[in-house]
Amino acid sequence: MIQGSGVDQPYQVPAAGRSRARRAGPLRLLGVVLLTVLGVVSATAGFAGLYLAGSRAVGPIREAGKTEEAQRFDFVRRAWTAVAVDDVFPPVYHTTAGPQPTASRDFTRLGVAPPADCRAAFDPGLARLLSAHPCGPVLRAGYTDATRTLVATVGVAVLGSSPEEQRDLSAATADRHDDLRPHALPFPGTAASAFSDPQRVTFQVFASAGEPFLAFAVVGFADGRPASADPGQEALTQSGALQTAIDLQSMASGRIQHATDTMWSNR
Repeated sequence: MIQGSGVDQPYQVPAAGRSRARRAGPLRLLGVVLLTVLGVVSATAGFAGLYLAGSRAVGPIREAGKTEEAQRFDFVRRAWTAVAVDDVFPPVYHTTAGPQPTASRDFTRLGVAPPADCRAAFDPGLARLLSAHPCGPVLRAGYTDATRTLVATVGVAVLGSSPEEQRDLSAATADRHDDLRPHALPFPGTAASAFSDPQRVTFQVFASAGEPFLAFAVVGFADGRPASADPGQEALTQSGALQTAIDLQSMASGRIQHATDTMWSNR
C-alpha cells in the first residue's frame, strides 16, 4: 500500500511490468526451489557427517568408560529438571486403589513447595541413610482427599547414588522402619495448614531399585489431631490413611520414572 491524499490506495502494476512479471515469475520460483533443495541436501549431508563422526568418536569412549546402566543413571539424574511439575504431581490424582477395591478416590493438590535439602525434608534417620552419597533436591507437594479428611505430603528425592548403591538403598527401604520418616509439610490456607510432624499418623518411603530417586508420602488427618492420639491400625485402615500413603508414594515414584524413561528412550 502507498499513501496518497491521506487515503490508502492499492498500488497498480503497469501492464508492461505485469507481462514481464508473468514471464519471470516461474523462472524465479524454479530457481528458489532448486536452491532450497540444494540447501536441504547440503545441510542433511553435513548433519549426517557430523553424526557419523560423532558416533565414531563417542563409541570407543562409551565402551571404555561407563556402562549403559551408569550412563542412564547420569542422564536420568539430570533429566528430572525437564519434567513438568504436573507430570509428577498432578493437580488431581484419580485412583481406584484404596480400602474398598471397587471404589474410586480423587486427591487434589494443595500446593507445591520449593526444592528442599534432604536434611530439611527428612528425619535424622532417613537423612543419615542417604548421606553416603549426594542427596537432593527434594521435590514435595501437598494433597488432600475429596472429603478433606486426610492430608499428605508427597515427594521425590533426587539421589547421587550409583546403580549398585541404589539397589542397596532399595533393599534398605523395602520394609517399614519407624526411623526412616519424611517431615510433614503444612500448606497455609489449605486443608493441610495444621499438618506437621506431630500429626504424622502413617508414611511410606521407598527407593527405586533402577532409578536414582526415593519417593515418599506421609499422611495425617486434616483436623490436626496428633499422632500421639493413636487411632490404632484398624482405624488407619478404615480411614484409608495407610492405603493413601502407599498409593501416593507409588504415584510419585511411577510418574517421575515414566517421564525420565521416556526422555531416555527418545534422546
